[in-house]
Amino acid sequence: MTHTPRTTHTLPTPNRRGFAIAMVVMLMVVVGLGIGVALTRFSAQAKTVARQVDRYQEHHLGRGLQEAIGAWLRQQNGRDLLDVLEPTTGHAMDITLADGSQVSVFLRDAQGAALSNLTGRTDRQIEEGGLILRNLVVNTTNEQYLKLTRPFGPATISINSAPELVLDAAARVVAGQFSERLISELQTLRSQSVKITRTELTRASTSAGLSSEQRAAALRIFATDIQLWAVIIEVRAGRGMNQGRLIARYGGITQIRVNSRNNNSGNPMELGAFVTWKAISINDREVDLGDLY
Repeated sequence: MTHTPRTTHTLPTPNRRGFAIAMVVMLMVVVGLGIGVALTRFSAQAKTVARQVDRYQEHHLGRGLQEAIGAWLRQQNGRDLLDVLEPTTGHAMDITLADGSQVSVFLRDAQGAALSNLTGRTDRQIEEGGLILRNLVVNTTNEQYLKLTRPFGPATISINSAPELVLDAAARVVAGQFSERLISELQTLRSQSVKITRTELTRASTSAGLSSEQRAAALRIFATDIQLWAVIIEVRAGRGMNQGRLIARYGGITQIRVNSRNNNSGNPMELGAFVTWKAISINDREVDLGDLY
């Protein structure tokens, strides 16, 4: 009688089972990493596209506003710019967009900071500007110094808008031993909340006891006619639940030149391109011009 061999089945050994589990775990890790990398790349691409769209919108908004402000300036018929701005806010004009949103334009004297980049300036400007910067370094923190200086624009400092530390630093270069007197005279003028003219600056220098050479230095270092301006844009919603609410704010620095060749035309002011242009937080009550340089 023939017996058929019996087939026996054995359970996998623990080593084989552990190998299979390890392979499954490794496969899951590889798949997970692949998905993570793909999502990271997608997120990075989406952020890049969003940034490009924002830059595109900001660029064209800046160009459009530049044209609008230029047209507004041409309507001023040669009047002093400070005389046509709202005294406390610098409000210049409002523009209503097609969707009902309102764009408010503010201009502020941005020449009060000291020039930090003296490349290409005259020997005298380099000497005097260097002394002003040295005085600022001695009397300010790193953060203050950056806020009180600018890398572009005229070498002259606005006598009307210079912060106290900049006024002090420049006055000490101008007046030497008479600097305290000059600072006092200038502070008295500034407290009257009226624009300081070239004539008043000369009178203040004379009252402080400055020599003719020092008075000339005051007129050389301080500016009464401003070229560098901050343009601040506030956008308010025109419809919906956010109607009238501030939804965006932008700011930039531009140069407004007086074209003496066209003085007879009554339209001497010419708006230059924006040197800087950026989005500004809508949560800040006041715009710090130091953030725009």
